[in-house]
Amino acid sequence: MEKIAIVGVGPVGVSMGLALMDRRLSNTEIVITSGDRNIVSAVSKLGAANRTITSMRDAVEEAHLVILDAPISEQRDIMDTIGPYVASGAVVTDTSNIKAPVMKWAEELLPGDSNFVGGYPLLKSPPESIEESDADVFAGVKYTITPMKASDEQSIRTVVGLVEALRAHPVFLDPAEHDSYAAAMHHLPVIMSSAFVTATAGSDGWREMHMLAESQFNNFGRHASNDPLDNEAVCLANPDSIVHWVDQLILELYNYRNDIKEVDSDGGDALLDRFVKAWEFRAKWEADAVVPREGTELPTAGESMMSAMLGDKLARRLRGVAKNEEEDRTRYVRRNR
Repeated sequence: MEKIAIVGVGPVGVSMGLALMDRRLSNTEIVITSGDRNIVSAVSKLGAANRTITSMRDAVEEAHLVILDAPISEQRDIMDTIGPYVASGAVVTDTSNIKAPVMKWAEELLPGDSNFVGGYPLLKSPPESIEESDADVFAGVKYTITPMKASDEQSIRTVVGLVEALRAHPVFLDPAEHDSYAAAMHHLPVIMSSAFVTATAGSDGWREMHMLAESQFNNFGRHASNDPLDNEAVCLANPDSIVHWVDQLILELYNYRNDIKEVDSDGGDALLDRFVKAWEFRAKWEADAVVPREGTELPTAGESMMSAMLGDKLARRLRGVAKNEEEDRTRYVRRNR
């Protein structure tokens, strides 16, 4: 019988267990391990594994596939713990949104005859607690795969098979490329969220201002509630890429700042253009139209009563009323993701 061990473990790993259990894989045992007995109990109640245990050693011994689902701040310690017990020829993968340091630790701490292949599911709505774990969360999403130079073909196929069993779509990325993109998409929002909270809640007026802190403060400041050790670990693991994107954000914020300050001199046109540009980028992403699909004719926003919804000034701007505007900037349709 083959054995899949999920080690850590968080809501993503538990969701994996649920998805794999739903597939009813023949001759395969799913084992989930955590040092937290409360998590082990919760996983057992959910039925996310054939066995749930607290011993990482027992979980990974004789496992054909080991999935590490833990914060980056815990990954090295986990690899150090399981290294001596990972079976010869076993495939090890992870769910971290940063790859270079994890792959370095794998090379140092895992047996030389094991095979590490990095992975990360790009979940649109990741579960935030064990109780919210969901087998369907992977369905139709992209799942990055980042092999090491030493990864053999069979180990890569094993991870691809895992991804397809979860009903996700594998996407191959180089580790450096992955980490550069992740710095912008995953780590920069953490810094932005934390800076927003310290700038506002740390101000002299917070005692009174906090009464106005409702859904927007909650939503934008959500990442500031992450474990501070995890936030620090992510930044220190990928500093060069993160610093680059922080610099880009500072420059963009400064442009907004200048356009707001100088709004009287141009009637607000420059500021509106910035908001229109942001609106457009967001809408194209929502419509899955960032990369145009050949042969796809997307309706204009005007056909969706854009003027009534957005106002005539913005509608005219988006229709490209300017003489030098040659491209219809509204040829996409928004949809719920």
